Amino acid sequence: MPPKRPGDSPATGADKKRARMREQRVINVQPHASRQGGSASRGNANLPPTLEVEKFAEARVFEINSLQQAMRSAKAAGTIRAFQSLPRALRRRAASHNIRRLPIRLRAKAKTETPDGAAAPKKKSRKMMGMKLRTRAKYSRKELLLRRQVKKCWLETHIWHAKRMHMKNIWGHRLVRPSPVSFSKLKIMTDGAFFQQAEKPTEKAYRSSYRASVNGALVHDASYYQYIEIKGPEASLKRLFDAHFDPQATSPCSKRYSTGARECQTHIYTSSSQPNSLIGPATVIWDSLATPFPKPPPSHFQPYNRRQVLIRLHPSICIAAWNALSDTLKADGKTSVGIRQLEKEFLTFEVTGRRATEVVKAVLKLTPGNGSEVKEAWKKLSSAAGPGSVPLNMIFGLDVYDPRLSFPPKLDKSSPKTTSTDLLQPSYKIAQLSSFWDKSVRDRLKSPQFKKSELDARRSKLLIPGSRLTALQQDDRIPILLSQRTLSPSSTTSTPSDLHGWTLTIPSGWGIPFWSSLIFSETRPGGLLARSQQSFEAGAPRFPEDYPGTVAFDLYEAEREVEDKGYWERRPPAKRPNYEKLGTRMPWKSGFGKICRTSSPEYLTPKDGGEVWIVSGKVVMEVQEALKAAEGEREEAKMSEGGRELLKQRLGSAKAKEKQMKTGEQIKGDRWVYGTALVRVRITPCGRGAPEELACLYWLSEEQAKQVGEKVERGRKRTPVATGEGENGDELCEPLPTPKSLIGRVTTGNFSLAVGRGAAVGAVPLVVYLDLMERNMRYATLPLRIDPSYLSVLMNLEKRTKPTTPMLVAVRNRDGETFRAATLELMH
Repeated sequence: MPPKRPGDSPATGADKKRARMREQRVINVQPHASRQGGSASRGNANLPPTLEVEKFAEARVFEINSLQQAMRSAKAAGTIRAFQSLPRALRRRAASHNIRRLPIRLRAKAKTETPDGAAAPKKKSRKMMGMKLRTRAKYSRKELLLRRQVKKCWLETHIWHAKRMHMKNIWGHRLVRPSPVSFSKLKIMTDGAFFQQAEKPTEKAYRSSYRASVNGALVHDASYYQYIEIKGPEASLKRLFDAHFDPQATSPCSKRYSTGARECQTHIYTSSSQPNSLIGPATVIWDSLATPFPKPPPSHFQPYNRRQVLIRLHPSICIAAWNALSDTLKADGKTSVGIRQLEKEFLTFEVTGRRATEVVKAVLKLTPGNGSEVKEAWKKLSSAAGPGSVPLNMIFGLDVYDPRLSFPPKLDKSSPKTTSTDLLQPSYKIAQLSSFWDKSVRDRLKSPQFKKSELDARRSKLLIPGSRLTALQQDDRIPILLSQRTLSPSSTTSTPSDLHGWTLTIPSGWGIPFWSSLIFSETRPGGLLARSQQSFEAGAPRFPEDYPGTVAFDLYEAEREVEDKGYWERRPPAKRPNYEKLGTRMPWKSGFGKICRTSSPEYLTPKDGGEVWIVSGKVVMEVQEALKAAEGEREEAKMSEGGRELLKQRLGSAKAKEKQMKTGEQIKGDRWVYGTALVRVRITPCGRGAPEELACLYWLSEEQAKQVGEKVERGRKRTPVATGEGENGDELCEPLPTPKSLIGRVTTGNFSLAVGRGAAVGAVPLVVYLDLMERNMRYATLPLRIDPSYLSVLMNLEKRTKPTTPMLVAVRNRDGETFRAATLELMH
């Protein structure tokens, strides 16, 4: 058979690429009418003596633009494909092989980059489509979505998040799936319901999320938080709250919070008389008083004496808190107090960052029905100052229009001029909003009056495209609560700065309208990991990760053990750490119960259980100050006993307070309570390295602490601190700590972007912390200038006071063999 002619053979891939590259290197030329002759025929006689650059550039603007475009296209021809030219937020996974996933303007270029036939839709057989067609014909779209929520609960923004983020079936904050170890407890705590929540975006967002939380605005859908509603006389509510909320903190019934002007951040207990019965953090919101009474009203004045309270709780502790409050009401026999768990009645959005106020003012458009005090306070909100300029936990009760009427929101970066007399002050008049607390109003608003298609039809009839819709009488007015939110460091000398933002509490049914407006306000969406990162960077504890001793923490640890151990077992022995050889006895759990029994054998016996509890930092600080004041009046040998007696007295006084209701089992005794107490601390490495989760903290003897202190002091002079790394590297100290000197574990640890170094949060037994504090007081030397926060200690030398040395410990990651020096700092 004769060979084919060259023109008959199909073009190869190399030929197509060569033609594409040649096409990208073509420079377009502006067409013009031909002229007779030219400069070569006429010579240079008629040329101007000077060249005006501006006029020449204007006459050749087309050629200049063509040259620049050709340079850009030639540069991107061989390195960037059509779908890669889109911003990351607009990219889709299937766009690499399906050009229909690309915008129309890029499809022509994508056709030259994809093989022949790739643009054609895939043929689906009748067998593939049969089940889907039968299912769609039998159920509506709403019913199909409900069928997918049999064992999990979707948020209203679930579909939006599922397209852009990794989703997880969670209980509480970070649990992935139920395990055989904890499923029975899990079902009791959550009533068998799981939330499917966004964990993290599909793109890299760790640093960008932190930058948005500080300098921009990061929005998070926290609608998985649950609410409990309590109604009753104010005196009865006060007795109930005194029996269950943190006795060491400001009471939710104080005038600061009971007027409804602020929300109260506190902790809820099974019984406040039992310090080891902590359930978890809680937020208490009172309804605003129409007319606050200077004195308690008479008992017969029932219409104004009856109050309404909302308690916002983490979903992992909602059932436990409900049971504790209900049992107290049943035991007390108070029928005038009603308690109800609100399911799917409120949504919660959190906007964090310096631009949070700018975003909130762009999305929320106030109606004329708001009071004059509310309108005046709204004008005083400064977008430039941000939410940090607003009083802590201040509440705004706002009646706003449907956000879809003003979509997309327009950011207003102007800042009102305020004086010292115009500063915002929390007031019950600003927080007052009766429609928010009315259940009939919330039920009526569960479905919007107009669908999105109907609003789009109204918008299409506008004379000026892009203008805002005018609110009609039949348009919805939505009551919301806007409260200031602050994440602040839980230690006195920590360098991380506060993170400020807003919390929006809105009726259910309005998730997508508000969420869409928040997203289109130049914000960045964040999942669970971004929210946890905010607490870590701000130096605040996370729940339940940093709350050992609670049921939520135990279940979180059980789920983490299943996940980590399963991943470890799937790896080959040569590619996984040998924890037995490294000396890590408990690689999957913190084991605080065993650590307490080892650290305080004089208070606990081996038969005692592993129940532990967290001591309030304020109590420990009081004992610490008392020991410092009594340093010159006591003998050194009795210092430890004196501190422990002071702590027992402090705990005893808190337990023996009058007007406290005692329910449940009483604590076993002061000795047992003292031996199982933990203190939450912040760990800061003295040099390089970042402690990770479940890292081990080790006690340093006096000789070891002296060696470590000298090496850390040399490290301050730009000499690397010895860690034993590298060949023939010096160890941190001689001898190295042994597994028997384990005194604590890290619950949260990573590299902190806020301070530019490693940081961690952990817990140690109270006995160990007091021993470290007293040893430093006995052997106080010049402070180690590891951090600028210790400058205040140096200034005390002028007053001839005895300075305090930072508490030195050794830290080692559970899968590493390097010991590093670190300091402990009490978190209150």
